[in-house]
Amino acid sequence: MTQGPEMHRPGFGSFIKLLLLAALLSIAACSDQQSSSVPLQAPVQPITDPDHVVARVGDQVVSVSDLNALLNSAALLGLPLAEPGTPEYQRQMRTMLDKAISANLIYLDARRNGIDRMPSYLEDVARFEDALIASLYHSRVMIGNVQASELEILDYYNTQTGRESDLTDELRLNIGSIIREQKAAAIETTLRERLRQKVEVVIDHKVLSRAYDYRRSDADVVATVDGHRISWSQVKLSMLNTGDDGRSASYLDDDSERLERLEQYLDNAIMTLKGREAGLDSDPVFLRRTAEYRKTRLINEHRNGLIHSWNPSEDELQHYFAKHRDSIVLPRARRIQMIVVKTREEAESIKDQVDDDELTIYQAALLHSIDPEAKHTLGDIGWVTPGSGYPELEALAFNLAPGVLAGPVQSPAGWHLVKVIDVRPAQFDDLDEPATRERVFKAYMQDRLEEHIADLRQQGFNVALYEDKLEEHLKKQTLFISRFNEASD
Repeated sequence: MTQGPEMHRPGFGSFIKLLLLAALLSIAACSDQQSSSVPLQAPVQPITDPDHVVARVGDQVVSVSDLNALLNSAALLGLPLAEPGTPEYQRQMRTMLDKAISANLIYLDARRNGIDRMPSYLEDVARFEDALIASLYHSRVMIGNVQASELEILDYYNTQTGRESDLTDELRLNIGSIIREQKAAAIETTLRERLRQKVEVVIDHKVLSRAYDYRRSDADVVATVDGHRISWSQVKLSMLNTGDDGRSASYLDDDSERLERLEQYLDNAIMTLKGREAGLDSDPVFLRRTAEYRKTRLINEHRNGLIHSWNPSEDELQHYFAKHRDSIVLPRARRIQMIVVKTREEAESIKDQVDDDELTIYQAALLHSIDPEAKHTLGDIGWVTPGSGYPELEALAFNLAPGVLAGPVQSPAGWHLVKVIDVRPAQFDDLDEPATRERVFKAYMQDRLEEHIADLRQQGFNVALYEDKLEEHLKKQTLFISRFNEASD
């Protein structure tokens, strides 16, 4: 990787340290720790390190590694992640614990209601398992462990690079990666031929063709693999043409492209069959990933079903908005710049100097304001809303035109000069506006979901919290980080 100028920006070292800490903490927390996700209807898997279990929900466990995974997922989605060891990070861990307990309650409720036996769910799981087995067979059997020997690296360096730079460890790794990619690409060119050896594949080109679209049924057989029938219903999604908006449109017009997509589908089907014959459906990676997928998919399926069943009427939405208006509406606000001094005379003198362009408001805040934060904020106190300050000061701020320095006004803190930097009108105060309706709908659904989860806790699903275990982990984490920082200074 080329090291550009941003490598030298202030704070980059702290960022690298944070990444290293996250990796070390993940290793410390996950060592010998099994996943809490288990196959449906399976008994609880033994936990090799019970000290890492911070909650049990029915037959499910929540571990420290589960909470770390949730935090990492939040970070990948762009949500701010506090630095490990800080109070904010500990609050985030407890928030994630609450989310994990809620998700497990929904999962248990889904099982109790038989959502795991619904055909749509079972078909979705089967598709995922087939795709995973095909992927494992492709990477492990068809491609295998592609390596680059030292001799190959040296030959590439001597013949392809021009030897303009020394063969450093970094360059050696880059060349090895290139060689492995080239080998894998070469293997891919013969994959279909090798895969289909001793496999009888028969394609019905008539059923596949565009000309047959108006007569074909989902049950029509488009191909067979060693006698296993592949119906149009199984392949038709792969035959759809995707528009620029990402939505599926009509079937492909080009019969040759249809054929190539069918060939790819058949390749995957063959790898799935051979993968099962090879026992990949008992592989630990397969079992772990399918268990995780089943659980996550079941939670989402049940949650979506609940939300659909709670769809509020117009009257219910109106009533909810009226009841929760204060928490939904963002009131009008003004961004204020302020100077605070001890006497009225000093405030008036400063205002005269600013009005006469002898002094800027920024200079006045820096040099004269008694607000302890003024030297850092230059008087910018941010957004304020009605009811959040001293009445006379607030009245001035909300009746003042932007850009005008006004005052002085007295408060218990001193004498104030005020300037409005920006104005923000009230938001989400009209249910007829689409943005407001969406905000109210989401809040309504969130409340209903929280009420449902609270009910589940009272319906026989035992929830056991091990606060002492979580507290012990957080203390060890703080101590670990402290020692790490001492060692790295």
